[in-house]
Formats: sequence, C-alpha cells, structure tokens
Amino acid sequence: MSEHSHIGCVRTVPIFRDLPHETLLRLSEAVRPREFGRGELIASAGDSIDNIMIVAAGKLRMVHVSPSGREQIVREVGPGEFIGELGLAMSARYDGDVVAAEETLACVLPISAVREAISSSPEAAMRLIEALVRRLARAEQVVGDLGARDVSQRLAAELVRAARGACGCSGCSGKGGSNVVVLPGPWSEMAARLGTTPESLSRRLRALEEEGLIARPAGGEAELERDGSRRVVILDIERLEEIAGL
Repeated sequence: MSEHSHIGCVRTVPIFRDLPHETLLRLSEAVRPREFGRGELIASAGDSIDNIMIVAAGKLRMVHVSPSGREQIVREVGPGEFIGELGLAMSARYDGDVVAAEETLACVLPISAVREAISSSPEAAMRLIEALVRRLARAEQVVGDLGARDVSQRLAAELVRAARGACGCSGCSGKGGSNVVVLPGPWSEMAARLGTTPESLSRRLRALEEEGLIARPAGGEAELERDGSRRVVILDIERLEEIAGL
C-alpha cells in the first residue's frame, strides 16, 4: 500500500474527512497496512484496544462465543468502516473476537495518533460521538432482537431490514408485489448473526416459503451468487413486518 493509499484510507473514515490536510498527512504517516486471510483471528475477547483498524477492502467481524461454543456475530465492518473506536474514548478491551470474514486489507492506526488528531478538531470529535452512538444503537438492536424475539421473528426482521435496504424505507412492495434481497454469506453466518443454528434457520426459511411469504429456487436453497451471497424473493413484506413486530 503506497503513501497515497494511506491518506486515501484515512479519508474514507467520516470522523477524519474534514481534518486539515497537514493532520491527515500525519495520520497517514502512522498507518500500518495489514493483510488478513479469511477466518484469521485478529484480536481475542479481552485484548486491549490499542489501534483503530480501517477496512480498505474486505470485511471484519466481531464475534461473541458462548461457553457452549456457539458463535454470535454482533458486528460487521466493511470498506470505509472501522473498528476499535471505543479505545478512543477510554481504556477499553475487545468484548468479542475480531475475525476476518474474508480476505481483508486494513489500515491500522495507533490509538495515540488518532486521539492527537481528534483533540485538535471539534468537528472530528463530534463525528466520533456520532459513530459511538450508531454503534450503541446497533448493539441495542441486537440485544433487543435476542431478548424480545424468537428465531422466527428475528429472521423476519432480518428479511425486512434487507428489503428496506434494497428498495428504500418506503419503497417496498406489500402483498402482491415482490422484492429480491441479497443475504450476504452462507446460512451458517446468517444463523450466527441471529443467534441460532443453521438447521433451525433452514426450518424457519422453509416455513416462510410454505406460507407464501418468500420464494427460493427449486431445491430449497436460495440462489447462490459468485461472492457467496444468496438471493431471496420477498413476496409479502407486510406479513413479515407483522411477524417481526416492526
């Protein structure tokens, strides 16, 4: 990764975008490029957060592992997003394992360098607060889903959110219309996000299909894309919203 790429990587992060050019140059000088292989463990739960990791390409994932060994994906960050922001506000440790979900290139910045940059910019400090608020909102959504919804409701909510993201919050078809949504990764990853098993997820998907709420290609599996994602057709988003309680 070239020096030009370093500053480009820093500029992709919203909290850094409007920093003075000189500050961006200092940050880019502190960047250490890292490449991670798919499935590579980058940090373990309990490790000190000493760096900000900005994803240049690929995807990083935060995973909680229960005492029984079941994995729960609690967060994913893609290009332009970053992980480790809690370390900017206080001395903090990772509350889950950080794993490369796929081949990933990251720009790694020491916490000390980022704190220095933010301290000189009220705008950057405000954007950091906004980033922390978004993370808190997402965490509350995950906790709320796990505590208040069963697996069928969590699956319905996931499908509804995917449909809304694909067609806009108010542009989705109701009963009688259809929307094709792309669900990233294999069913095992989706099951981990929803706090269930692939077998249970498969049963719930079949039940939604039998009820006429979704459609999948013949054979019972959603159509597989080149990147491993799968396409599902939403046939009745209003009913899915009712199931999810949204």
